[in-house]
Amino acid sequence: MDTKSLTIKKETGFTTVLINHGEVNLLTNELILELQQVVAELNKDELNRAVIFRSSNPHFFSAHLDVTVINRREEGITGTANFMQLIDDVKNMNAITFAIVDGAARGGGNEFAMACDIVYGTENAVFAQPEISTNIPPGGQGSVQAARRLGRTRALEFLLTSADMDAPTAERFGLITRHVPSASLEQTLQQIVTPITFLEQRDIDMMKEIVDLAIKDEKAAIELEKKRFIERSGEDKTQYLIGKVLKHGAQTSREIHISELLADVAADVMQDMAQMKQ
Repeated sequence: MDTKSLTIKKETGFTTVLINHGEVNLLTNELILELQQVVAELNKDELNRAVIFRSSNPHFFSAHLDVTVINRREEGITGTANFMQLIDDVKNMNAITFAIVDGAARGGGNEFAMACDIVYGTENAVFAQPEISTNIPPGGQGSVQAARRLGRTRALEFLLTSADMDAPTAERFGLITRHVPSASLEQTLQQIVTPITFLEQRDIDMMKEIVDLAIKDEKAAIELEKKRFIERSGEDKTQYLIGKVLKHGAQTSREIHISELLADVAADVMQDMAQMKQ
């Protein structure tokens, strides 16, 4: 992929997208188009299970949408339409998406982060939707996501004051997934991303389908979950994996250290796969 402001690093099962665009990672139309290109290309990669969006800027994840495209001229209409489409594109990616915020994510930058499935913020992170100070609401679903995540009163405070929210508060209020200190960020990513890389795409699709439906319709989601459980219970893969977890100590006191048990299961499965390829 030929990009000027994005560095793409592909590893087994996941991809890191590093943003480095100007002084503050402004979401210009140029950067938006590059991000759309990368998103489209990564969606074609059938082996990619996770995408991690990060910034190489020590102060900004992304400052906001380029304010010079906020107008009703032709270039402004195109730029804002591209930005709105980018938010939908990220939300609908096949892979599980992570936004790692280690600086300021305001306006469109915060909306881009919220479009990702999982958002981690360090002690250096702040989140804000300051659009009302320029006479507009957020344009990338910021007010909608704030309401869904924060509730009415906190969303109104967040949107009407334009104030920064730090990562511990954002985690406590539900705006982001987790506050992760920068010192432990790489270890946390390894612990979370590695298991995802072993999943099939249909596993990710299934869990997204159930969770997304549960937010809209609890009863319908319960029925869908039951249906998927029954369907998969009869699959050979399910019985194979149940055999592996039992082999390595499931349903015994070894479950005290379940992460070690699951790591042994993963190693065993990989060994079987390697033997099948021989």
